[in-house]
Amino acid sequence: MNAQLFVLSLCFLLGTSPVRLAAGMAQGVEDQEWRGRYHGDSETSAEVVTNTAQWNRLWRRLDQSAPPLDFTRCCAVVAFAGRRPTGGFTLEFLNAVPQGDDLLVRWRVRPPAPDAFVTQAFAQPWKVKVLMRPKGTVKVVRAEP
Repeated sequence: MNAQLFVLSLCFLLGTSPVRLAAGMAQGVEDQEWRGRYHGDSETSAEVVTNTAQWNRLWRRLDQSAPPLDFTRCCAVVAFAGRRPTGGFTLEFLNAVPQGDDLLVRWRVRPPAPDAFVTQAFAQPWKVKVLMRPKGTVKVVRAEP
């Protein structure tokens, strides 16, 4: 059985998404990420989370339990696509770029393909990505699609 089929089968049996399972199985901190289609902000935005209090508030907003995270070594970036008229919209984090002691994180909202089948319901997609904490600050910039 190939690895992809094994992971998808395991996700089906556990009732979880491949992204959530990968986050739990990941070896590196930077592999941890979570995403959802609902409970995000109604406005398009992004923010950096640098401490446990912010982390817990974020997950309460997302109507989920906060996974553990070591903020002495890590930080997180969360992006919200805002309120969208249908499903199929996704968020993408581009490669983080070091800028001296700082870190530049670019992100974008990707619309569904014109011929894609999408849910006909309002959605508020969101995505969270864990990063190694830089010496400086994390700058978050929205990139064009």
